Amino acid sequence: MIIDILTLFPKFYESPISIGLINNAINEQKIHLNIVDMRVYGEGNYKKCDDYTYGGGPGMIMTYNIFKKYFDSHDKGHTLIFSPSGKTLTQNKVKELSNKEHITMILGHYEGIDYRVEKKYCDESISIGDYVLSGGEIPALLLLDAISRYKDVMNNKESVISDTFEENSNGLLEYEQYTRPEEIDNMKVPEVLLSGNHKNINEYRRQRSIIKTFQNRADLFSKVDLTKKDMQTIFDYLKINDKNEQY
Repeated sequence: MIIDILTLFPKFYESPISIGLINNAINEQKIHLNIVDMRVYGEGNYKKCDDYTYGGGPGMIMTYNIFKKYFDSHDKGHTLIFSPSGKTLTQNKVKELSNKEHITMILGHYEGIDYRVEKKYCDESISIGDYVLSGGEIPALLLLDAISRYKDVMNNKESVISDTFEENSNGLLEYEQYTRPEEIDNMKVPEVLLSGNHKNINEYRRQRSIIKTFQNRADLFSKVDLTKKDMQTIFDYLKINDKNEQY
């Protein structure tokens, strides 16, 4: 898979791509990564890459010309831009993008990019959430990391399909997990996890996933087939909390 990242700040990626899954995917040639310094395509002696916006307003925006120069001499692949107005990135979208042969990520900075870049070159616009960042470098790194998980470079391949938002998570948030020692700072590992009874352990983990999802992301239930036992778990949780609040 080829991934091209078009950025004004290529040094941003020096450390992140030298470790972890991204580094593994690159070293094993599962991902061929090109970090493109767009200042090379800047204009004039100072390699100018931005300009004032028509109609006035704060800050500068990246110009159309630098991207035109790049795409005039490079294959585009499936090209995307990061923008608050884009569709929110989901695990399904990550999986879809991981199957592309060639992706180009256009990274904005300052106050954004001349809209004609998006209109001319982009296949889709993606948002990573309802907040504002200084540029597209962090969203691109996030997507690069998420895609790397699908490139068969993880030690435990089961994690790819069992983590939160993956196909074996059943649409729920992941249950809490523990390791040795069994007790520390007056906190004990739940007894059921020490029992060796896999049926009881699986039931317990399902209950914890239901409660955790109810506490933090109840909106996810709209995509989950809840059983009668799941509903009872929620009712029991509400009863316990109602009692606690009375004292």
